[in-house]
Amino acid sequence: MRTAIIYTSKHGTTAKVAQMIAGRLTGSQVSIIDLKKVKCPDLNSFDGIILGTSIYAGTSSKTMQRFCKDNIAVLTQKRLALFICGMEPDTSKRQQELTNAYPQELVQHAVSTCFAGGEFQFEKMNFFERAIIKRIAKTDKSVSDINSDNIDRFVQEINK
Repeated sequence: MRTAIIYTSKHGTTAKVAQMIAGRLTGSQVSIIDLKKVKCPDLNSFDGIILGTSIYAGTSSKTMQRFCKDNIAVLTQKRLALFICGMEPDTSKRQQELTNAYPQELVQHAVSTCFAGGEFQFEKMNFFERAIIKRIAKTDKSVSDINSDNIDRFVQEINK
């Protein structure tokens, strides 16, 4: 089975999670595709698709939103899984972010979904981003909160 992990990442956390997922998949030939580098990947050459996006201020990447809209017909014909990376501490809001990140048709079609956690990488943020994080998250240093247990569960569901 050929699987594509297609993602968008602003500071690198979603790319890191995509690599973690790829390393845990079994029985698949995996291609990792960054939508910043490959604008229109050929989805027809894959049996399964895993989509990943970062969440900022409760919203998914515009690039991923456009990709999903442009490819929804093909994506609903594939074995599909969805993940997001974010730092929302409230578990009920995490689920809402996951539901809002992708078109409802894709969320309903997905065999698995995952809130993978996230990171604040101050060294990669601009002044404005750092100021917002300091005010909202009450931290002024880099923090990693990637949830390996959620990623393991996600991959187990995909591997079924």
